Amino acid sequence: MSRFLIVLAIASVSLIETAGSAAASNGPYVGQGYDASSYQCINGVPVALDPAFTSFGIIRVTGGRPFTVDSCRQALWRQAASGTSAPSLYVNVAYSGAYGHKVSGFCLTATAAEGYSGRYLQAYRIGCAESDFAFGQIVTGKVTPTAWWLDVEIGNSWSSSDPVLNQAAIDGAADRLKFLSRVAVGVYSSATAWNQITSGTGFRPASASGSWVAGDCTTFSTGLLAWLRQSGNTSSGADADYAC
Repeated sequence: MSRFLIVLAIASVSLIETAGSAAASNGPYVGQGYDASSYQCINGVPVALDPAFTSFGIIRVTGGRPFTVDSCRQALWRQAASGTSAPSLYVNVAYSGAYGHKVSGFCLTATAAEGYSGRYLQAYRIGCAESDFAFGQIVTGKVTPTAWWLDVEIGNSWSSSDPVLNQAAIDGAADRLKFLSRVAVGVYSSATAWNQITSGTGFRPASASGSWVAGDCTTFSTGLLAWLRQSGNTSSGADADYAC
């Protein structure tokens, strides 16, 4: 091998190692996928997948708010589990003191590693209960979800005066979902929503690892690596998502 080829070979290995490291930092997803809910079902039957977006699928378990269910969740999960490379699930989270009566079982006496107490601990337990409920509403079978996602959006109920209550609920949901699922937990949001609901970019749920961003791959939380971005739609009408 000539000196030129040796140098070229070494450079190629370096590029491969660098590319591999970059890919690993962006989480468990590659390529193009989709997220879907009952809106992608007709009479309980999922519409066909767009073949250009089958690297992963993310299915809604809840029905748009906590303690509700998506009517097509099981059929959509079966489709994603058999038709995509990395099927995942997402649940809606929120904070409202009115959800206090929904807290039961383990979450009634749950303690927070983050140190929440008083009404913040109650908010934490509400988030815990939201994940507890959602986790029990889907049968994943022999397929392990690549990740579970928390959907944090302005459209749901949140404290408008104390973002720490909202943060406690998000932490409670993430902690419980991480414990129950034993897989990665991520957060879906946008910078606008995250800044309005929480204390801003500096807040990161302790049990979350990645972000799924509405828009581009600029994460809304400095503690969460951008794993996915959501933009546009697939030919089947689902939201289109791309690995960052």
